[in-house]
Amino acid sequence: MTRCSELGLVLVLMLAGMPGLADTLVSDAFGLFDPATTAPERRDWAGWTGAGTVVAPLGPDRLVIFAGPKSMVAGKDPGHVMAMVVDRFGNLVADGTAATVTVAGAATPGQTAGGIADLLVPPQSRAGVLFVGVTSGGRQSPQAMLGITADIASIQPEIPGAVADARADTEFVLTSSPMADRFGNPVPDGIGVTTVLRHADGSYSIAQGMALQDESLARFIARDMPGGAEATITLGSKTSESAAFSVQAPVSAGLPPLEVESLPDIDALRLTLGPFLTTDGYALTDGAQVTVTADLVSGPPVTGTAWVLDGEVSLLLPITASSPVLRLTVASPLGPMDLTPDWRAAVAAEASTRISP
Repeated sequence: MTRCSELGLVLVLMLAGMPGLADTLVSDAFGLFDPATTAPERRDWAGWTGAGTVVAPLGPDRLVIFAGPKSMVAGKDPGHVMAMVVDRFGNLVADGTAATVTVAGAATPGQTAGGIADLLVPPQSRAGVLFVGVTSGGRQSPQAMLGITADIASIQPEIPGAVADARADTEFVLTSSPMADRFGNPVPDGIGVTTVLRHADGSYSIAQGMALQDESLARFIARDMPGGAEATITLGSKTSESAAFSVQAPVSAGLPPLEVESLPDIDALRLTLGPFLTTDGYALTDGAQVTVTADLVSGPPVTGTAWVLDGEVSLLLPITASSPVLRLTVASPLGPMDLTPDWRAAVAAEASTRISP
């Protein structure tokens, strides 16, 4: 016997031992089953009464609704509402069963196909929520929702009018005009907004914020911003026109108080200056740089630098109370100051304190 003949015989024997492939399978909402091998209760659920005979489904009993997408962009995305309509045994109802789809109170009558009732919802222009539902045979589905969001891509951010000049070393705020899409829907709260300042020296300051109550708000501290700046606001892929403003130097409310403490162990003096007050009623912001320079009768000047904390600075100068200081000046965001008379008075006061019993 040839190899091909042996293979043919094996196939014949295998097919002879297999059950018939044309056995009846019944389908319903719960899946496929074989009436010949399935429990009687399962056959009853499907309405099976005998070979080749299936009882027609009963009328609507339950509706399972689906609605989406859950977030539709205004003017762009269509929606789809559909419901599976089944009888009390879980069978899909017969085609042509009357069903009504209601969207935001507007009812659209129709018929089922494949046991399903559905309706395509055209793109909407108004942001918000649409409540939808389906009824059939006196039965009603649970309520579902379609959400419509503003068309963010169509929102053009703008800066309202002229930006007020800022005062150096103080906080200032930049806000946008109310933002809305092409249909007038306000920008949703929490959408990211970027505010950028381009300074005269080519550097940038950036604040990442978010929209709140139709607007964006960004806070800056006008520090190390020489000259003017141009502000822009960006939302998504769109940027506002730039708005120019200047940063003005703060105006000093007067010379800061000066105290001197002698540190003979290290041949140095501790200088405490402040508070540095402005005519706006504020102290210099923490971190503002202050430089003190002591010009001596002979030799190079002695310089110390510190940064404001709670309106004051404290620094060491490697000189003593007897050092021949010709002039003491202070440089800060409030401008140059000559504290020579105050220096002499502070040194004298410190000396009298040391010699007093």
